[in-house]
Amino acid sequence: MQKTIIEPNGRNFQYWKDIWRYRELAFNFAKRDVTVRYKQTMIGFGWAVISPVVNMIIMTFIFGNVAGLASEGDVPYSIMVYSGIIPWTILSKSIQNGAGTFINNAAIMQKVYFPRILSPLGSMLAFLIDAAISFAVLLVLMLIFHFINGFVPSLRIFITPLIMVWAMLLGLAAGLFLSAFNVKWRDLNQALPFLISLGQYISPVAYSVNENFGDKWWLNLYCLNPAVGILETFKWCIIRSMKFNTFAFFASIVWTLILIPVGIKLFRKTERTFVDIV
Repeated sequence: MQKTIIEPNGRNFQYWKDIWRYRELAFNFAKRDVTVRYKQTMIGFGWAVISPVVNMIIMTFIFGNVAGLASEGDVPYSIMVYSGIIPWTILSKSIQNGAGTFINNAAIMQKVYFPRILSPLGSMLAFLIDAAISFAVLLVLMLIFHFINGFVPSLRIFITPLIMVWAMLLGLAAGLFLSAFNVKWRDLNQALPFLISLGQYISPVAYSVNENFGDKWWLNLYCLNPAVGILETFKWCIIRSMKFNTFAFFASIVWTLILIPVGIKLFRKTERTFVDIV
């Protein structure tokens, strides 16, 4: 007969054993999120194509045509923008989902025991499905521009799955960190979508750092933004002529290494008392 051991503190390995034991629950959460997201929609997964493409068109027009910002080397501006949208979408959705875990799943968390971290992990798997579809669209766009102007991506493109996982981990860590505060102060739940929308414009999603800000004295300060390293590295994997942003890369690595243990610790602390607050 299998025993279920519930231990109230985090100074043991039982919690992590339970994560492995209940791993199928994460896949069920992912299936639920995908089903709910596209249930009763006419085009289903087509929205995973339409949303980033429309976002790419708008940003290309605003930053490339209206603002007149330069692209990265000779790469088509729309390809550069779309290369920034993919990791940014993973990062931003991971943050929002992680931050709202206790609030969005309060009903089920109050009824049954399971490692609460499986909920945001399951949602991350669902987001990766959308990201894979978006990446397939990127491949199609690159093929189209290859026939139009001979664009050829870098062979570093095979590294992009690792960058996507990195974006997921950083977003999840930041979301877990914020979830502890989101339970007590619900204003954060309302402000977070606005802050993420703002972050899309102050991060190099739709413009080139090297071409537009390469000689600015404040560039290193700007690169302390944890999203910059991920976005710049993902673009570097696509664009052959792009220089590798070493400072931004290691800044994002440091942010990731700090936020993962801190975020998990705060999340574990909050999950033991959130029922009394929610």
